[in-house]
Amino acid sequence: IYMLIDKPHLINNSKKFVYVVFGIHRGDKIIATAGECNKIFGDFIIGKMIDSTIIGILCWIIMTVLELPYALVISVIVGITNMIPYFGPFIGAVPGVVLLLIVDIKFALIFGILILALQQFDGLYLGPKILGESTGLRPIWIIFAITVGGWAAGVVGMFLGVPVTAVIAYLLEKYMNGHIARKAIEFETDEETGIMERA
Repeated sequence: IYMLIDKPHLINNSKKFVYVVFGIHRGDKIIATAGECNKIFGDFIIGKMIDSTIIGILCWIIMTVLELPYALVISVIVGITNMIPYFGPFIGAVPGVVLLLIVDIKFALIFGILILALQQFDGLYLGPKILGESTGLRPIWIIFAITVGGWAAGVVGMFLGVPVTAVIAYLLEKYMNGHIARKAIEFETDEETGIMERA
């Protein structure tokens, strides 16, 4: 809260520090790069929050229509765990299935089918519409980020692993592209394989 209240003050002091230490030319580059990193990180988090809220509300509406018990509690769990890319909906489904199994196996089966349908809707339509290419990561890197993030910091790491990896990937690509441009290296891409060769 204090950081949010002092946000302009912190940003101004950070900019002063960057310019004093690195000079005007490098300072401009660092501040522009930091702005891009902030955009990647922020766009992902805000987009994922909107996406997860919609999924949680949809889950609650469908569960209410189907007259499944504990609709609100389970939908909140589904919405929160949906913040974790790929695995979130399934992680959220486990407590719901267990809770509904206690009531009736029929409810648990219906809920399991509902989660599968919601996950497909989110993965194929809603997620891409809201998030677009906010991270710029390929699916293999997203799974890697979730796995390493989960190993390093549990559930929080699974959520933050994707935007952190996206920022690292952006910085590495910017660094490599800068060196390639300075060394005047040119590449040609094979249209059939999609693999680059030095021209």
